[in-house]
Amino acid sequence: MNDTKDYSSRTLKGRNLAWLVATLVLDVLILLVLAFPTAIQEMSPTAIAAIRAGLTVLLPIPALIFSSLLSADQKAVLVFWRLKNPLPGARAFSVYAHADHRIDLVNLKSQVGDFPVGARDQNAKWYGLYRQVASDASVADSHKNYLLFRDIAAMSLLLVPALPVAMYLIGVDKTRILISATWFLSQYLVSAWAARTTGIRFVQNVLAVHANPREGVVRK
Repeated sequence: MNDTKDYSSRTLKGRNLAWLVATLVLDVLILLVLAFPTAIQEMSPTAIAAIRAGLTVLLPIPALIFSSLLSADQKAVLVFWRLKNPLPGARAFSVYAHADHRIDLVNLKSQVGDFPVGARDQNAKWYGLYRQVASDASVADSHKNYLLFRDIAAMSLLLVPALPVAMYLIGVDKTRILISATWFLSQYLVSAWAARTTGIRFVQNVLAVHANPREGVVRK
């Protein structure tokens, strides 16, 4: 391939760090409002802006820690709600290829060979195809979005029990604790749905590129 850009998972996750930090900043500000409403109301706009700027500087490390606490398979379980073979590539040929009208299944088979049947074999076959077209714009973009929403979902679910417990220990009332738990649970559900959608699209984009190869881009 002529495109020499790095589209590895590690690089894409690095590009997503700013969005993860922005999500954490929003979450922390909401928690501060819930936990210390009077103090926040009395702050000047300048003080609030300073807090936000400080959080932006300090939160990259916690964001990286949260995104590293769970493995890719564990995060996929939280997104696709499957304990066995949760990665989206495990249903690439049996489900997702058939659901995408861009993919000519006959042409795809002529390009990549027979479709595997088992979930593990499907994921292995699909991953090999992905490595060949990782630089394709549609593949890289959907991959980046999947990683972002997947990590936000995992981070949100980890915070559902952790922060209410912390708020209880510092004496926050039960109503605000319930609001906090509801906020993070809602954030998890929304981001998990977004991750599921973009993850499926990621799988389909890889197959679509192989089903409609451009010269010099896709090879068996």
